[in-house]
Amino acid sequence: MKRRELLFALGATTGIALSSIHPSNASIIELAPIELPIDFRYPNCITRAKDGTLYVGSVTSGRILQISPQGKIETFFPGNKDIFAVTTLRLDEARRILWGASPDVLGKPQSNGNNGKVVRRQHRIFAIDIRTNKVLKIMVMPDGGFGNDIALDSQGGVYITDTSRPRIHYIPPGASQLRIWAEDERFNTQLRFGLSGITRRADGILFVTMYSDGKLFRVTPRARRNPTIEEIELPRRIDGSDAIALTVDGSLLMIEGGIESEDGRLLQLYGLDTKAKPQLTILASGMNLPVNLTTVAKEVWVTESLFRHRLVPGKEKEIPSRFFIRRFVLP
Repeated sequence: MKRRELLFALGATTGIALSSIHPSNASIIELAPIELPIDFRYPNCITRAKDGTLYVGSVTSGRILQISPQGKIETFFPGNKDIFAVTTLRLDEARRILWGASPDVLGKPQSNGNNGKVVRRQHRIFAIDIRTNKVLKIMVMPDGGFGNDIALDSQGGVYITDTSRPRIHYIPPGASQLRIWAEDERFNTQLRFGLSGITRRADGILFVTMYSDGKLFRVTPRARRNPTIEEIELPRRIDGSDAIALTVDGSLLMIEGGIESEDGRLLQLYGLDTKAKPQLTILASGMNLPVNLTTVAKEVWVTESLFRHRLVPGKEKEIPSRFFIRRFVLP
């Protein structure tokens, strides 16, 4: 994988490297970040339980952290041969299941004269019982697909964006196999990475992003028919449109990775159901390749990967000494 392609993947993903974040909206509040353990690198995904417990995964290992409301950090899951990276986490509290995606984004470079060839394991979707920490399911993405992000419905169904295929997959409640729920040529990309973030509204409507193209779509389910897919025209192209989440007021939060600008941002969009272009506000900027978020009420947690140094020639080995979860309070 070329350097630029890897940078896109990590968004899709010396000293204490605490980047300078600039709240761009005067009324947003930045709280003190959560400092992660010294041996935990490159946080990628995050989800939150109702009691305030956070779960955080890494793109470079299958390890998942559990952070209590009091700030105690423990290893919830150490990773294994099937869960070797974690790029999304979603918690089904009603069934006490933690769902996640484990794509082999980085791969393993071959040193046997294969001209720099990188070998990748099959991308997987997994489910873990949060009571026992035991793996319940491992499912390989079909047709060489790249499971990127996950949304859940109230019945226990699971929606998954496929970054390398123009598809949204679905796992029905209780099932152990993915099926194609939506497939559309508009989800194809001529760039590197396609579908990325996904979130589901209470009325069943889904919103999905396309990472490299910087696009946003509304996907409306229909009984016994294919869902309706509409592109939402944005005020501008998003520079790496990644994870998204709906807020209590109906607006949409979006991570802008800042692939080209090197300026990662937290965005907020209003007016998703109007014919006019949504109103876009930059809530915070200056982040180093942010990739995911979770929100409850007015509080927002953002994973900042700090991965950009690995794409700069000569800086690859300058690993930051600590990594953090960013915290904000919305107006």
